[in-house]
Amino acid sequence: MRDDIKQAINQNRPEILALLRRLVACNSFSHNKRGVDEVGRMVAEEMPRCFAHEVVKTERLGDHHLYTHKGPGGLPIVLAGHLDTLCPEDPSFNCVVEQGEKLIGPGVNDMKGGDVVILWTLKALEQCGLLAQLPLVCIFNGDEELGSPTSHHLFSGMRGKASAAFVFENGAPHGTVVVGRKGISRYQLHITGGCGHFGNLKGPKASAVQELANKVLAVEALNRADKGLVANVGRVEGGLAANAVAERAMMDFEFRYWDESVEGELRGTMEELAGKATVPGCALRLERLSYRPPMQPTAEAMRLVGLIQELSAAQGQSVVPEKRGGVSDANWLAYAGIPTVDGLGPLGDGDFTRDEYIITETLFQRIELTANLLLAVKDKGLLR
Repeated sequence: MRDDIKQAINQNRPEILALLRRLVACNSFSHNKRGVDEVGRMVAEEMPRCFAHEVVKTERLGDHHLYTHKGPGGLPIVLAGHLDTLCPEDPSFNCVVEQGEKLIGPGVNDMKGGDVVILWTLKALEQCGLLAQLPLVCIFNGDEELGSPTSHHLFSGMRGKASAAFVFENGAPHGTVVVGRKGISRYQLHITGGCGHFGNLKGPKASAVQELANKVLAVEALNRADKGLVANVGRVEGGLAANAVAERAMMDFEFRYWDESVEGELRGTMEELAGKATVPGCALRLERLSYRPPMQPTAEAMRLVGLIQELSAAQGQSVVPEKRGGVSDANWLAYAGIPTVDGLGPLGDGDFTRDEYIITETLFQRIELTANLLLAVKDKGLLR
């Protein structure tokens, strides 16, 4: 069985790489709805026809795609990937370049390489006559890089409806899968102050930028290594000119943490922070942009990791479980109580840069691994 799968993959290597090139060549920046939807269309063309297909439409962001295959046995296995990237809409940026053992291109690692692993796992199993026996749900969403604001319910809604979940974000170059991820809370603070010519100012100055500076320092002061809590103000805007009192200012900031209880404390702290201006005459409005709960490794998930390590060893590779500070839709699946392993995409690095890459050979290795993994989960009676 394992030899048949390997042969099916090796026979289709040019086609696998051609698909990855097509996906990367189509810009799917998260706010480029047309591009994200086009990648969704290309994925739909490649999916085996035995899957029922549902499109969840959105108005501004990319549509989401659910594929369901009812096989014999217990609850299905979830396979998850996303269609959007954070790569800008720059035609010169959208190409794939081979450089030694690497394949370089925007979104190739995060996560169009992982999408191809999902697609060709299914196609290889179908070619070998092994797909019919597997109950599966595949979710491709179009807004993951923005925090899955319109799609997170698709993942949390799988509570009690899945045996296991595998997410195909990239593995690290030294050969990893992901068993833990920090939680994240992302906010935006809007500040309104006074206005007018600074040179003609009479009386107190209600500067939104001054209030902004105070709030930046207040958020950054919340970094707590002892609690595994990190805070970061990543973007600020405000003011009109050097000689004008700043009427408006804003800041984007986020927190990441391992302990879910920290999130509740943060909410209270943020309400307090936004409840009172330190500069008289300024008004504050706080908006919570996105949230993902922490993903913690469970005993069931670690059993899946043990199975992955066993299958990888049979292929001549090693796999190391790791925790990451970054987030993904695995956070939602794990929060739904589903045994979840992430990082099953090809090995690579350099996300969001012109040097983003995967190690080409690992694309084929991860397809082979995933195909054997799905069969092993069923054969070992792990479908609940």
